[in-house]
Amino acid sequence: MFIIALSSVRTRRSASATAMFGTVVTLLLTLLVAWGLTRRSTPYVVTYQYFSMSIAFSGPQNFQTFGIDFILHVDHLTVVALAAIEVCMLGAIGWHQVMGRSEPGAARFHAVILALLFACVGVLMSWDLAELFGFWAIGGAMTYLLLAHRWGLDEPARRARVALALPFLTDLCLLCGIAWLYARYGTQNLSTLLPILHTNPGWTVRSLVVGSVLLFIGIAGRLALWPFNSWITQTSLSAPAAAWVIVQAAWSVVAIVVLYRVMPIFLASNPQTLQACLALCGVAAVVAPLLSFLGNEPRRVIALAGSAAVAIGAAVVIAGFRSQPATFAVAGVAAVLAVAPARVAAGLALSSIASAMRTDDLTEMGDAWRRMRASSVALLASIVVLGLSGSVALALGVTSRSKLGVALGEGVLLIAIASLRVFLAVAFGPLRRRRTFEPDRVREAPQGAVSWPAWLALVGAAFLVASAITGWLNFLDGQKHPVPGLGSIVVWGAIAVAGFAACAFVYTRGKDGALAASAAGGVLLSRMTTTGFGLVDRFLVEPITDIARRVGDWIPEGDGALGRFTNASGQLALAAVRAPALPLVIVLAVVMAVLFALLAPGVAR
Repeated sequence: MFIIALSSVRTRRSASATAMFGTVVTLLLTLLVAWGLTRRSTPYVVTYQYFSMSIAFSGPQNFQTFGIDFILHVDHLTVVALAAIEVCMLGAIGWHQVMGRSEPGAARFHAVILALLFACVGVLMSWDLAELFGFWAIGGAMTYLLLAHRWGLDEPARRARVALALPFLTDLCLLCGIAWLYARYGTQNLSTLLPILHTNPGWTVRSLVVGSVLLFIGIAGRLALWPFNSWITQTSLSAPAAAWVIVQAAWSVVAIVVLYRVMPIFLASNPQTLQACLALCGVAAVVAPLLSFLGNEPRRVIALAGSAAVAIGAAVVIAGFRSQPATFAVAGVAAVLAVAPARVAAGLALSSIASAMRTDDLTEMGDAWRRMRASSVALLASIVVLGLSGSVALALGVTSRSKLGVALGEGVLLIAIASLRVFLAVAFGPLRRRRTFEPDRVREAPQGAVSWPAWLALVGAAFLVASAITGWLNFLDGQKHPVPGLGSIVVWGAIAVAGFAACAFVYTRGKDGALAASAAGGVLLSRMTTTGFGLVDRFLVEPITDIARRVGDWIPEGDGALGRFTNASGQLALAAVRAPALPLVIVLAVVMAVLFALLAPGVAR
């Protein structure tokens, strides 16, 4: 479908239909494989040798050959993650058919979406780390093309730079981690790597720590955890809405599954590494929603709240593996599976409302509950799923009496407040007139654009309810899970409900004051960010560029001097060739005699 969309499709409608058809076929194949796995306890594993090269004839056997194999490993978690990504892509493509008619490059846009889907399928089915990174790199390139789709405009092109630079650095860390593990163990196949983490000759705890840290940074960059989330927040307005939500949903699911599969490497390193990863997830779960209070751009707020919810899911995965046996580690993955369609639904509903109200500022929005009821209901449903997803995961995997539980509980509270404030600001309150804007002209989005966010919110709710059922967790990882206590579910759910209630109380008493405070905080944050980047430019970027400029000036000057010297020596040689031979020989003989006389031992003394 990617080749067809890229080579032969030209019109917007045919490009969208091609992308929709390819995604539907992939979803049907995924469901077919899932049906085949229902009565099978072991995964499907097929291996194809890509290439193999002999590099040594002595030493450990792992290091005598270098090869990359295509290992297709399909289990229950793989098919469920693929189904979640495909449903999100279907909803975004269907919404884009109606609301993205003015976007340029329809054939290119939909072809890149199909290529991203291909990369997600490859990553989720890969069991060889080199193979995994190959598909990971393809997905990273397609992600940049999606976020930089409006490259013909200055502002989108400028904002898309961070979508290239920051993920590139984290992906490079992932590549370095894979290379580091291969340099120590000589294998990239997870089936052969995981059993020899503590038995391979020459292994050290330090090597496992370095590899684990590099892998975690690479995965955290694609999970968009704070402080690696600017490639999502800064492109919230510059990228097409469908591309923006697809990227968030796809990478959150792909990266959390990869984190779940490489966690045995983290576990084999040392407890301090797991503690550091948990600390980063806890900080990300708290800082991201706090930053969402500073500013009134709704899609940025939803992106930060979703990033915090994903951080909670990652923390549950790590905490589950740390408490052996890894009973509820898969609960974090199940939580992210619920967050992904909810983020897509919230982003699409907000884009429909912002398009109708012609603004991306919460202070200028309002009255959507009366004027755009269907979009408001879809937004509310997705926000409820987003706020409760972390509570369900924590109820299954983390105790509320631990320090980690307190930190993640604060994250759940802040996520509920941050996400609900977007709905209250958009749905209620007066919609005031502005220049060239008349509130009476605000109408609900077309039916094709309204139904997709609603269906995605319903899918997210279904994943959320399923994540609280132990049978669903048993299906995902093939293990037996005990039934969680009712008290833990009530406690963690009450935290999210308390956040919703606190936000509703504040916005009911003074919506304008709350939005004014957020706007002031956003201005302060913008000034601090501008000052920080200014200091970086002054003390880091400008000196480096100045040195590069001087070196760039020195190189032509040196080339010119070398050229002049070469020209002079050439002219001298040409003059020597043209001179008479006998006088030249006599002059050279006299010079050589003088030199020998001066350098003789008796004269020198």
